[in-house]
Amino acid sequence: MSAPDGRGGFRRPRVSSFVLLKQAASQFCPPYEVEKGQPADLRIILRDPSDRRSNISVSHRYERRLFFRANYLHIGSTIPGSGPPAAGQIAFRFRGPISRQSSSLRWGSPVADGERWLADLEGPLLQAVGSIEAIESLTIRWSPERESWRLELKTLSGSMVSGITAFLPVGVPFDRKEALGVIAMVDALASTRV
Repeated sequence: MSAPDGRGGFRRPRVSSFVLLKQAASQFCPPYEVEKGQPADLRIILRDPSDRRSNISVSHRYERRLFFRANYLHIGSTIPGSGPPAAGQIAFRFRGPISRQSSSLRWGSPVADGERWLADLEGPLLQAVGSIEAIESLTIRWSPERESWRLELKTLSGSMVSGITAFLPVGVPFDRKEALGVIAMVDALASTRV
């Protein structure tokens, strides 16, 4: 059933994705625990009670395309560590379905001493990425000024989607295996700390 929109037409009912976001966040627990959740912002901050790991932020961000609408699951973390002397961004290349794909890492643009850092990070990061389904985008930036890595992941898992064939939004599950993959990426980047 649709609700009147005040103009004589009908609109889809509003559905909050915060419950789905809480379910996705719960997959990180343990070792993380929910520090704070902001339903209005569709954002939850996760903290490691032992303070061994960096905080992780999970949020939903709305995107609309021609025949598709989604509140994508965005996962972010800033991880103190060491890296090359210049700032850079690691680009992931995905080819084919995640189960049979060939993935690789490379710097978005040449970075001095960057190949040594890639050699150290590639194995653990690609193994972690292999456990995460339906990745839309993955960005890892290094900032020498802040001495930190910034991990940003956007995935269809944990998202709420709808389109022309689905009247109400549908929640896409985010599994524990995927949360452990994100934690493994945070750990791999933290392992660079000297």
